[in-house]
Amino acid sequence: MMTHRPLSNWVTAVRRDGDGFGRVPGTTVNGGDERADARHLPEFAAGWRHEALRLSDGGTVLGLVRSDRSEAVVELTGTARPIPVTAEGALVLASVEDHWPPRAFDPAAAAVLAAQDEDFRHLLLARLVAEGAEPVSEVFHILPWHRVDALARAVTSLVEGAVTAPDIRLGYVFTPAGSRFTAALEQLDHGLRSAERSTARTGAGSLCARLLLLDPDRLPAATREGLRELLAVLHRIDPFLRASAQRAAAHLAAADHGWTPAELDSRFAAAAGSTQEVRRARAELSREPFGLRIAVTSTGSVEIGVKAALPPEEIERATTAYGALLLPVRVEGLRSGGRLLVALDHRRGRLSGSVTAPLAPGATTVRIDQDGPPIGSDDLPLADPADVRASARAADTRSGRTIWSDLAAGLPAGHPVRAAIEEGIG
Repeated sequence: MMTHRPLSNWVTAVRRDGDGFGRVPGTTVNGGDERADARHLPEFAAGWRHEALRLSDGGTVLGLVRSDRSEAVVELTGTARPIPVTAEGALVLASVEDHWPPRAFDPAAAAVLAAQDEDFRHLLLARLVAEGAEPVSEVFHILPWHRVDALARAVTSLVEGAVTAPDIRLGYVFTPAGSRFTAALEQLDHGLRSAERSTARTGAGSLCARLLLLDPDRLPAATREGLRELLAVLHRIDPFLRASAQRAAAHLAAADHGWTPAELDSRFAAAAGSTQEVRRARAELSREPFGLRIAVTSTGSVEIGVKAALPPEEIERATTAYGALLLPVRVEGLRSGGRLLVALDHRRGRLSGSVTAPLAPGATTVRIDQDGPPIGSDDLPLADPADVRASARAADTRSGRTIWSDLAAGLPAGHPVRAAIEEGIG
């Protein structure tokens, strides 16, 4: 029989009181060392077993008891709250720990676990993920996904113009499922409720990007469908997200999103360069509302031009939330790496930008595609400085270089992204 270890990083000792245990003491945790992680304390290496501890006040909470019954501890949340558990829930957990790590829960066990306290479920799955186990996706269905469903419905109604909607908070409970997409959903919700367009824009873009990083099977079918319904209307608050939202929705449905990168044979352009004239192999990509024009030249460069196909008044409204608008583009075959941010210039009701970057030596094929949602000035401080440096260096127009120069001026002196821009534009 395997030893059982805490799910939480905080525990507190309790004294036996007749057939049960006394009240949980104040806030003394881990024997007085709050910075320690109970999951890794050597005293729990052997001889402990999970039980539902019945306290003198009548409640039952998650705890560990020594095999000789001489000691017991109660597991606590990050706010020092004992974690409620049913007797049946503790028995299922004990069975799970006896065969740790679990790859799946049988239906009866999953139903019991899904009825337990939210912190209990979060901590169980968080430890499973932290220890590098490879469970089947359905184990994550024990999380309280009905709350995500309700928030997705509320946000969808706000996007569609509703004045009020239920105020639902998700918190950290869903983090074991991966990609932290629920934080982006909450950010979008907050931005819409507070009429903070930049916050709503950031949340909407992050939602599209993070859903693409998620294993969709970790979500129940109803949750996937609710999120797809939200993605289908995001263009109403940000038309620049139409293609990214469509791609995320297709990912949730395990369907083909239809995004095939543009592919050019750089040997064609080089072979054609036998005359004085620079020759180009060309391709076009439509990523609504963006259109990308791509060329590989006989002189060994990749040229990318971007335009937004939107009415001037819609461009004016949408760009306000971005500040500077940068479109991420993934390029295979560049000397400088694989990701460029194309700075788009907004003037006379039009939005466009371009970059030129050298091919990697020996590159024979170039593949290019949009690489996620556009980002704005507020997102730039978190960008990879290497990508920023290459992007600023690749800006091939005066307006593009001016945009990067203005972005650098808006960052604190010594910021790594500012330094990368300044190095890129020389």
